[in-house]
Amino acid sequence: MTVNKVTAALAALALSCAVTAQDEGADGGTGQALYEANCAACHQYDGGGVPMMQPELILSERANGDIGGVIDMILLGSAAVPSDTSEFSNEMPAFDYLSDEDIALIASYVRTHFENTGGAVTADDVRDRRASHAGQ
Repeated sequence: MTVNKVTAALAALALSCAVTAQDEGADGGTGQALYEANCAACHQYDGGGVPMMQPELILSERANGDIGGVIDMILLGSAAVPSDTSEFSNEMPAFDYLSDEDIALIASYVRTHFENTGGAVTADDVRDRRASHAGQ
């Protein structure tokens, strides 16, 4: 095998391991890809947010707290927070149209990145939380 073929094979193997190491959503997206597609425009790719507009996610109390808080923020958007307590001018839309699996991947990504240590969220966690809001 030539050096180029070995290099290509090792690169393919590394890519394959990286993709399998991350959970995938219903559409094959990873938590990071789903975050980038749905959240990064406001919260930024580095989780830094925009002062006075969107909160940063770095060392986030909500992300590091009870899993219900971060799930509710994604499912309900700004409706999950009393309006008189927000210091941010932009309202977060509800992402309730996303699948339970995709919301779990985004929540897990936020809770395990940006210096957060909140831990993983499962699709069952999201399903239970969504059911608790049904009919409200």
